[in-house]
Amino acid sequence: MAIETPSSLHRPIKIWTDSLSSLMAILNPKSHHSMVREIQTLLLSHKHINLRWLKAHIGYLGNECADQLTKEVITKVDPFLIPKPLSYLKSEIKAVLSIW
Repeated sequence: MAIETPSSLHRPIKIWTDSLSSLMAILNPKSHHSMVREIQTLLLSHKHINLRWLKAHIGYLGNECADQLTKEVITKVDPFLIPKPLSYLKSEIKAVLSIW
């Protein structure tokens, strides 16, 4: 949503995140995760939008607000509705098979 919302502005835009793992996933051209692939496609079509990393928990007001909103969503969303990566499913299958 952060990419789609400003995409019509056509001026340089920076979106800051404290999730280095998310940025690394987006940089991975071999990622098979549907959400990562969707973000990669959006960024390719909106070259004026750049993602940036900032260190977490160092007092950035916007970052603190985002953390609070994330905590609120997590408490309201069913975690089983969130898509799991293929690696998670593989580890679950291996765990079940090891029990047998």
